[in-house]
Amino acid sequence: MGTVKYVLLVDDETDFLFSARIALRKSGYRVEVAASGKEALFKILEAQDGKDPFDLLITDIRMPEMSGFDLIDAVKKCGIVTPFIAMTCFSDGELLRELKARDCEMVIEKPFPPEELVVQVRGVLTAGVGAIGLPGKDESA
Repeated sequence: MGTVKYVLLVDDETDFLFSARIALRKSGYRVEVAASGKEALFKILEAQDGKDPFDLLITDIRMPEMSGFDLIDAVKKCGIVTPFIAMTCFSDGELLRELKARDCEMVIEKPFPPEELVVQVRGVLTAGVGAIGLPGKDESA
């Protein structure tokens, strides 16, 4: 199967982080968590500098201080290319367009069971696409 995939999960809801981390670890992923965009950016830069970059970023979009959009933009500004999954409670056309413009791999609407996250992560990491893709995303490689 290859190396174990390294995932960063970012959300300001600690209960969700706890349950999602357990589900992802049980499924064989290395998982790091961050409770804010700022903490996530620090961990991403640290992992990159340590030559152990994340294979996937999973981030909530609406968080205090640094939103998921701000996090994604900061990562890209640093020249780091990492696929990402966006999680949100509020999905609308404008949000989807903004995520598509940022090359989002997947949007998952909250609430969802942790097992659903595992299915979507597996889809993105193994095939480059999930079961619920972003509408209009060009899937040609």
